[in-house]
Amino acid sequence: MFNWRTTGFYLLPLLLALAVMAGVNFKTDLSAFIIAGDNAEETLLASEMQSGVLSRRYLLAVDAQQPDGVPAALIQTLKNQLKAIDGVTGVWSPEDNTETPESLLALYGPYAGAWYSLDDQHGLAELFSEAGLLARAGLLKEALLSPQGPAVKKMVLQDPLLLTLNAVKTQDMPRRQAGSAAYRNLILETAMSGLDVPQQKRIQKAINDVFNRLDKPNHVLAAHYRLSMTGVPVFAVATQVLIQGDIQWVSLLSVIGLLSLFLVVFRSFPALLQVSAMLLIAILAAMLTTQGVFGYVHGMTVAIGATLVGICIDYPMHAIAHAQTVKSGQRLAVIAKIWPSMVLGGITTLIGYMALGASGYPGFKQVAVFAASGIIVSLLLTRFVLPGLVKNQTDRPLNVPFVGAWAVFCQRFRPALLAVSAVISVASLFGVSSLHWMADMQALTPELDYLKQNDQRIRERMANIEPGRFVLVTDSTAEGALRRSEAVYKVLDTLKQARHLTGYYGLYPWVLSQHQQQLNQNVLQDYLTTDNLLRWQHALTQQGLSVEKLGYFNYPSIQPMTFGQVLATPVKKWLDNRIIQGKDQTLIMIWLSGHDPDAVKAALAHQEGVRYFSQRDLLNTMMRDFTGRAQHLLSVGLIIIFLLLMGRYKSLFKTAQTLLPAVLAAVMVLGFWSFTGVAISFLHLVGFLLVVAICVDYGIFYQENRGGDSALTYQAMGAAMLTSALAFACLMVSDSTSLRILSGVVVLGVVLGYLLCPIIIKPQQPSIT
Repeated sequence: MFNWRTTGFYLLPLLLALAVMAGVNFKTDLSAFIIAGDNAEETLLASEMQSGVLSRRYLLAVDAQQPDGVPAALIQTLKNQLKAIDGVTGVWSPEDNTETPESLLALYGPYAGAWYSLDDQHGLAELFSEAGLLARAGLLKEALLSPQGPAVKKMVLQDPLLLTLNAVKTQDMPRRQAGSAAYRNLILETAMSGLDVPQQKRIQKAINDVFNRLDKPNHVLAAHYRLSMTGVPVFAVATQVLIQGDIQWVSLLSVIGLLSLFLVVFRSFPALLQVSAMLLIAILAAMLTTQGVFGYVHGMTVAIGATLVGICIDYPMHAIAHAQTVKSGQRLAVIAKIWPSMVLGGITTLIGYMALGASGYPGFKQVAVFAASGIIVSLLLTRFVLPGLVKNQTDRPLNVPFVGAWAVFCQRFRPALLAVSAVISVASLFGVSSLHWMADMQALTPELDYLKQNDQRIRERMANIEPGRFVLVTDSTAEGALRRSEAVYKVLDTLKQARHLTGYYGLYPWVLSQHQQQLNQNVLQDYLTTDNLLRWQHALTQQGLSVEKLGYFNYPSIQPMTFGQVLATPVKKWLDNRIIQGKDQTLIMIWLSGHDPDAVKAALAHQEGVRYFSQRDLLNTMMRDFTGRAQHLLSVGLIIIFLLLMGRYKSLFKTAQTLLPAVLAAVMVLGFWSFTGVAISFLHLVGFLLVVAICVDYGIFYQENRGGDSALTYQAMGAAMLTSALAFACLMVSDSTSLRILSGVVVLGVVLGYLLCPIIIKPQQPSIT
């Protein structure tokens, strides 16, 4: 007889799968999963790294493998061909801005009287002295006779005193490369975000193809030169490959392993089909719920969520294990009988996953929602759908190998085993005081070390800066941020004189606040006197220069150049990596060369809206914050679970007895890590909370024994333990260190928690209704 309800149940996974394919937006940006700012500045920086101009740029390096270096002709050909790649908006050398001074002089020449200094009083008295004007006339003559003479001739009509050059020469410039250096660097900008992985993957392939094509005429390029690249797009593509591999392997192994284990334990293809459909419904529903809450589903959420299969399968396994021991007419009743234990166990597990969401680790917020929705769906299906599916199945008593023997062994030698457990637990507690805490958050991502090292190598030689360490200036407006940054330059100059800093790269001389431009003009006008003009004309005559053409001060008052005007010029591409503009906030990054971090921090301590920023320090601060939260959540989670059990049993002894296997398992795992000397991170603590949340289920089922057969209950618990351990063990094949940490903690803890149940809890007949 055709059953619409059963048919609908088996069609539901297909419908949900179609909904997932059509409506779920999957992301793989690892920084979005791991890193989140605690303030507006860090949030804006993170946003820029994800979608701004910083995310769209590659840093390319061509290294010579032979002593002749990299010829300029090769770089020019490479530039031209790279520009032709679809999606590439520009390719240039880092030193281009210093090799074309004529274009910069033409841009800033009209504003020379406003742009000449960060300090409106700096050098003017000396410049307008008789000796100063004579020296400046000599500099002018030298500039007119230089290769840039044509550009200087145009500029001196507006800036006869060469104040523009005065501004430029006082500032640090990125290190220039020799004409045939051992390496050459390029900057390549794309139209799409660096996190648009499919497009960036295509562009990276095209970049390599262009370089390889240059090798074809004589087949010696590969032997003589090597191309490498870094930038946000490179990290984005690499992490997507890593995460996709994790998702594929972890999900595949989890599903195949768990279903195979289920088939071995229950020896029933109909039951396997039913449970498989339930799991698909739970996981797909979790994806859709996560999409609805966050607007996307992260790949790491799916990878960690694959372990959810091992938890969700526990509930139907318990139901089937008890249902197969009674006649078909009694199966609905027996599932309803054990339902309260499943609900309480589900709630305690949810507490563990909710702690993940509250740990401060950004991606775990998604994992918490994913897990909560999956567990709830699985519980509801077990109670209201599964009974109608199993009522006509064949009786197949559950028999998990070694489980029965362990339970009998524990009953026979329970006093001795209790003593051994107590000794191990006490020793583990003593070991907790010697735990080694992980201090560097980058230790959680060693799989990307090769990219980090390559990134540092390329960046350091491009501008001689220290990657990830800079002075961050913040204000609500661009003008305010510029004025604050100009105050910072003076502090940094003092640090340079004290040898606490070798150099810095800010926005000046390319950008100057309107306030400072106006001050410069006002002070300059005071020096443009008739006496000084006569001294200038005399100096020109002594240098043999034309007084008729050059002997006038052409510095009229002019409206200051705005920041927007500068960004509308080609100079913009040199500033993009030093300024970020949000809706209500502007950030300016002043990049630093070699420096003493403590000295820089101390010097800037009292500057409003200014702070020293270190990416590594930020990550390590986040590590400490996450660890503190995880420690707090471990305690809070235990208290909540204890109160739930206390409310259920109304007995302190029974509550402690139910909770103790889970707690001792976590303590023993903690002791194991302390004795082995492994560095502990907040991920270990989150794993311990998951161990407690999962293992409490075993204590609940063994304590309540609602089916009335403690041996059968322990058999069902054994099957559930194997599925949970297997699901988390599959994370060990992951390339992600974070996932492997969770795997090691949870697998060891879940097995120990299960083994401790018959030692600590003496089985009894059910007494709870």
